[in-house]
Amino acid sequence: MRKTIQLLSLAGALMFTTFGIAQNEVPKIEKSVVETLNTTPNLGFGVSQERPLRSAFMMYEQMKANGVKFDNYEIVIWGMVVKDIAENKELSSFLSKYMDEDLSVTVCSVAMDKLGVKASDLPKGFKEVDDAYVRIFELQALGYNLVIP
Repeated sequence: MRKTIQLLSLAGALMFTTFGIAQNEVPKIEKSVVETLNTTPNLGFGVSQERPLRSAFMMYEQMKANGVKFDNYEIVIWGMVVKDIAENKELSSFLSKYMDEDLSVTVCSVAMDKLGVKASDLPKGFKEVDDAYVRIFELQALGYNLVIP
């Protein structure tokens, strides 16, 4: 429990740090923090708003750039931001630039259905899941450390 609280505190602090930083600057993470994070192979974010969504993607980039080793990093998306991603080309482009083979992004199909969003409306590499909340429970059962701002 203590480890989870420490990781949540760290991730929250990093999330707010990353949002205001110029896109070409990747903030440093202290070596001791990287070593601690390297003990957690599965990291995840659950997001339903644009600001934390952007932060989750930037956090991914920051961790990779600072040598944090993880087996899995997943961003689970639900709510109105799903429609924002489909309609806002700037947001979609921003998210697309972070996509690579090590990042998993899943989108709630319930939200997609309710908001009239098709998979083809989303950036390449995004995957549908039946229900974002069920996916979050699944990730927790798999031992992921999750942040849901």
